[in-house]
Amino acid sequence: MSFYKRRRPKPEEEKCADPAKARARALDALASREMSSAQLYERLCYGFTEQAAAAAVAEMVELDYVNDDRYAEARAHSLLAARKSRRAAAQNLRQKGLSGAQIEQALESVYAPDADGESPELEAAAALVRSRYMKKLADGRRDLVVAALQRRGFAYSVIKEAIKRAEEE
Repeated sequence: MSFYKRRRPKPEEEKCADPAKARARALDALASREMSSAQLYERLCYGFTEQAAAAAVAEMVELDYVNDDRYAEARAHSLLAARKSRRAAAQNLRQKGLSGAQIEQALESVYAPDADGESPELEAAAALVRSRYMKKLADGRRDLVVAALQRRGFAYSVIKEAIKRAEEE
């Protein structure tokens, strides 16, 4: 549930066409949090014309205040820390307006196996099983655990290994 009201865009005749004001609004938005260029453009289009919004976004990209590659990698790191599967992370990044190449590059750098050959996705699934689903495993409801992890986007091979690790501990 969102606590923020979704604003209706203004009619075209009420939108501001001043690029300086759009630039100031973009800087205000970027001061609060980092976002992708598509998110910034969408946010600016609520109150500014498409040309003013596009000019402001282009300037922010030129100044490197908005960098979609940097944003994708940082977002992928936070999704891994939140124990999200690779599929769920890719879906989240697509919703942020990032290109397929940017998403793939970010996921390759974050979800790639480490030097020991351990998969971060497997570690996330195992931590999720240990923290949330051990009682169900103890009750013999392995099927519920598998279904819950599949809904979260984990592959079945990852789920099997994560449950095996959790049961061994």
